[in-house]
Amino acid sequence: MLRIFSSVFILIFSTFAFASSTLPANLNASDRATALGILGFGSASKLLSSPYPMGGYSGVELGFSSEYIPMADVATLGAKTNNRSDLNYFNLTVGKGLYYNIDLLVQFIPMPQDESVSGYGAQLRWGFFEASFMPATLSFVINGSSTNFNNVLGTETTGADLVGAVSMRDVSLFVGIGQARTFGTFIGGTGGVTDSGNSEGADVSSAHTVFGVSVKMSQVFLAMEVDRYVQSTYAGKLGVRF
Repeated sequence: MLRIFSSVFILIFSTFAFASSTLPANLNASDRATALGILGFGSASKLLSSPYPMGGYSGVELGFSSEYIPMADVATLGAKTNNRSDLNYFNLTVGKGLYYNIDLLVQFIPMPQDESVSGYGAQLRWGFFEASFMPATLSFVINGSSTNFNNVLGTETTGADLVGAVSMRDVSLFVGIGQARTFGTFIGGTGGVTDSGNSEGADVSSAHTVFGVSVKMSQVFLAMEVDRYVQSTYAGKLGVRF
């Protein structure tokens, strides 16, 4: 299983690295809502970690992730575009265990990698339940992120999830459900993407489901995750806790 997991993880990091897409022009209100739902939620902060909280014990987590947003549906909006390359970018994460199984993690998209995307975010995790009869935990996670796409769309996304996890030796599985909201500003005028020619705002809410797996090898872990909002997005992460 570890060999398969590692092969898929390497494929994500090597095949899609630095791919980017351009938003089509002439987006009406419906198009903007669709694009915001895909990009705003797609760039939201990901769990992508060992689901067991650091608390005040493990100390620090460092991670490097590759995040992938399918863009086929965006390419068909507005004036459409022939560029249907899916969007892939890297994120760096730094986390610190605080107290009472509360973890704080911050992330940012390192530059330079691709001028088409930049951003940052954070999440707060509280592991409030650990079963005594099996290796299972429950956590409450709140997150927020801000992302800029091609300097024509800026998004602000927040969410909250209930996450359950089961650990089997060095392998952990986690699933979660929650709710998220994203706000976006689309730039108009010359080089803009709105049909009105003016800058326009949009606001979209969505249910959220997440499924992931984390494999621990000493202090190092590999994690993969699938998030579902209006569509599915995919991410992989290499991290270390110490």
